[in-house]
Amino acid sequence: MVAECVFLYMQTLEINVPDNKTHIVKEFLKEMGISVKVKKEKNVPNADTIAAMNELKAGNGKKFKSVDELFNSI
Repeated sequence: MVAECVFLYMQTLEINVPDNKTHIVKEFLKEMGISVKVKKEKNVPNADTIAAMNELKAGNGKKFKSVDELFNSI
């Protein structure tokens, strides 16, 4: 009975769930009659990506004439 009262007044509940458990949690909440909306996380570049972008902005990147040339350099 207490849970019913809480859900009447609760507008939004945000929880972080591991990717491999999302399906289970969503099914449980739907079974309880709670609407579920998945919030997409914004992609935030990590330190390596930021460093690579800064390197390119500084003009220190390599230019290739073709995709084959690029892959052959790796």
